[in-house]
Amino acid sequence: MKPLPVIAIIKETLLTVWQKRFGLFRALIVTGLAMSALDVAMRHSLKSVGWVSFLLLFALDVILGGALFVLFAITCHRLVLLGETSVPQYGLLSWTSRETRFFGWGVVSCLYGLLVIGPVLIATFLPVFFVDFADKETTKYWGTLGAFMGSVPAVYVLARLAVLFPATAIGERRNTDWAFDTTAKNGWRLVAATTLITAPFLLGIHALPVDHSLLGDFLMGLVDYAFMAIGIVALSLSFRFLSPTSPEAGGANFSSSGRA
Repeated sequence: MKPLPVIAIIKETLLTVWQKRFGLFRALIVTGLAMSALDVAMRHSLKSVGWVSFLLLFALDVILGGALFVLFAITCHRLVLLGETSVPQYGLLSWTSRETRFFGWGVVSCLYGLLVIGPVLIATFLPVFFVDFADKETTKYWGTLGAFMGSVPAVYVLARLAVLFPATAIGERRNTDWAFDTTAKNGWRLVAATTLITAPFLLGIHALPVDHSLLGDFLMGLVDYAFMAIGIVALSLSFRFLSPTSPEAGGANFSSSGRA
């Protein structure tokens, strides 16, 4: 298995985003606006509801928000891998079996992540029962430690499965065995290629003192989804390099000088 050229992928991602900026903006603006509006509506409405209403609204947010993100992500993958003619001018706004499979792989990936992080959380919380369960600071410390320790292997597993999403977006029918084979020895390289561009900027932006008004949160949501689109582009290009059957397979656009 060829090592994923992280630096070359990052450079190609920035170049692709710039070259396709107008097409990406036009194709993703509808779902991007809808997701940002939904996020703001849910965030501000969930603050003042009872538990029953909270659970119902949360379930609605997961389903509706997940469906919008599926359309957003598939539009982005197809535009990068198959060209602008592969999606409508304003992106995908209808649901087919392809979108259902994409959503299903999202659920499967979450289950894999829970299988990894769950035992770690349980193991790190066990000392709480022997130290002082009533001590909130102790509970918070062990909970944070468990979440961090569990998130590291969970991120790795999710990266190994991530190629299922661009594959499904362009109509390929794959499974988890194929995903693990395709990403063999490239898990952390995939993490680096898809997050080194977006994570520092997002962390910096969210560290700024922002007024959490409806407008402020809505604009921040748009920024989040803009950077998310960049990460999706990086995943598309990584898939194209790693998958022997993908469009332009083998990383024809990546020079050896850009390998990491």
